Amino acid sequence: MSDEKRAMERRTFLCVVGAAGVAAGATAGCGGDEASVAPFSAGRVADHPMGVWKLYGSQRVIVGRDAMGYFAYSATCTHESTALAFRESAACTAPTGCTAVSMTGATECSLHFSRFDGDGGVVRGPAASPLPHFQVTVASGEITVNPGVTVAANVRSMGT
Repeated sequence: MSDEKRAMERRTFLCVVGAAGVAAGATAGCGGDEASVAPFSAGRVADHPMGVWKLYGSQRVIVGRDAMGYFAYSATCTHESTALAFRESAACTAPTGCTAVSMTGATECSLHFSRFDGDGGVVRGPAASPLPHFQVTVASGEITVNPGVTVAANVRSMGT
């Protein structure tokens, strides 16, 4: 059985136990901390300069821009679904809902210290799978991320 499947089964068990009132603390991770799958606005093109990654913490999504365009990927560790944080960051000042900004996009999991690069690739385990990338559309200067649609890691969206 894969580690990911084992973690999901454990999480399901804890949610059931928590729902039954046996262990009130066991309900952490029962859905409220999962990334939203609804499309959301990542702000305007002007809010995303080249070579900058922004973490949208409530959606658990990172949005970046490179020479090929705009891209987004999950900020949830593929090992045990823990929220990721940038290894180095600054406060996000644009009013777009982002919670942190990075110049490298490198992230780390606080649970088992898996590391990922600025494209979501695994740098250090125990995570074995890269972070999934999500559909990004850019229209009329607005960036929209759809975490419900995964795309290949090399897919980019150009601004219009």
